[in-house]
Amino acid sequence: MSATTELAAVRAAIGEVEDPEVPVTLVDLGVVRSVEADGEQISVVLRPTRLGCPARDEMARRVREAAASAAPGVPLDVRWEASSWHTGDVTPRGSKVLVQIGYAAPGAGSVSCPFCDSADVRSAGPFGGSVCKVPFSCRTCGSTFDALKSGGTVPGLAPRNRAEAEDRVEGGQ
Repeated sequence: MSATTELAAVRAAIGEVEDPEVPVTLVDLGVVRSVEADGEQISVVLRPTRLGCPARDEMARRVREAAASAAPGVPLDVRWEASSWHTGDVTPRGSKVLVQIGYAAPGAGSVSCPFCDSADVRSAGPFGGSVCKVPFSCRTCGSTFDALKSGGTVPGLAPRNRAEAEDRVEGGQ
């Protein structure tokens, strides 16, 4: 079997791989950047939600496992991009799933409650249950929820330093 003939099966299998911390596929989160046949091997390029993401090894393991199950014996190269992930990388389907499971809508200009859609929310601190999340609470309905950080930032929160402010300008936030 060649990488080219197995490419569709590998793409489909990788398309089912979920993030270890958020029950959304890596494709829908925008972490999977490409899956291509490269000669006799398949190359996968991933972009971590955070450059220092502790789940990177687990994501790569899950991608390798999915590819091996779809195309046994086809060599696989998994590489990480060293660039910032942004909430705009999330697909429309991924955004819908995130809101359904209680996350703030990614890519929105400001944070609003995923349960009642109120913009009357407050940050519960700069860090959530993982490095890519920030906890919020809604003053209208009392719900708590998380927002994903985009390139190190969350809409509606002031930048912590000059580098973060510059990253927001470059990322369009």
